[in-house]
Amino acid sequence: MAEFDLEQTDRLMMTTKQVRKRLDLTRAIPIDVVLRCIDVASRAPIGGNMQINRWLLVDDPDIKQGLAECYRAMGTDYLNAGVEQVKAAGSDSVQKRVVESSVYLLDHLHEVPMMIIPIRMGRPDNTTFGQATFWGSVTPGVWSLQMALRSRGIGTAWTTLHLYEEQRACTLLGLPDDVTQIALLPAAFYSGDGFSPSARRPAHEITYLNSWRQPVS
Repeated sequence: MAEFDLEQTDRLMMTTKQVRKRLDLTRAIPIDVVLRCIDVASRAPIGGNMQINRWLLVDDPDIKQGLAECYRAMGTDYLNAGVEQVKAAGSDSVQKRVVESSVYLLDHLHEVPMMIIPIRMGRPDNTTFGQATFWGSVTPGVWSLQMALRSRGIGTAWTTLHLYEEQRACTLLGLPDDVTQIALLPAAFYSGDGFSPSARRPAHEITYLNSWRQPVS
C-alpha cells in the first residue's frame, strides 16, 4: 500500500516549475522557513553519505546587487540572442514565454527577497566518473529544496549565468577557492494561482528497455 497521497506528491513534483516572473518582490522570506526546507533537502541522496554540501542565503541588498551584476555580465547578451532566435524561428508561445520570463528575471534579479547559493565542498575533476559523482551528490538536494519551498508557496529558478563570473561571485560571498557553487536560486513567494503540470513527452517515447532505442512496449 502507498504510504503517501500519490495524487498530492505527483502534483508537487509535476508543478514545481522554474519561477522567474510570478515573484512577489515585496514580501520577505522568513529564514526559519528556508532552514526547515534545507533540513528536508539535506535528506536527498549523497554519495558515500558524506555531508559535504552547504547553503548560503543572501538577503543583503548590496551583495544581491553584485551577484545580479555578475549574472547580467553574460546574461544580457545571452538572453538577447535568445529573444532574436525566438523571433527568427517563430517559436511557439511556450518557448516565447520562457525567454520573456528569463529576460524579466534578468532585469529584476537584484530585487528578489533572497538568493540561495547551493555549494559543495571541493572541486570536480575532469573524468566522467568524477563529474557524475560530484554533481550527483548535490543536485538531488537542490531539487528537493525547490520542491520543499514550492510546497510553502515560495518559487525558485535554477540559474547559473553568474558562474561565468565565478571568481567575482566568490569574492562577493567570501567563498574560498576549494568550494564549488552549484547554482543561484532566486527565491520569492510566488504570486497568482498555482501551477499546472509542465508539458512533456510521454514516458513511453523517451524510455528504452535493455538497449538504446529499444521500446519499452
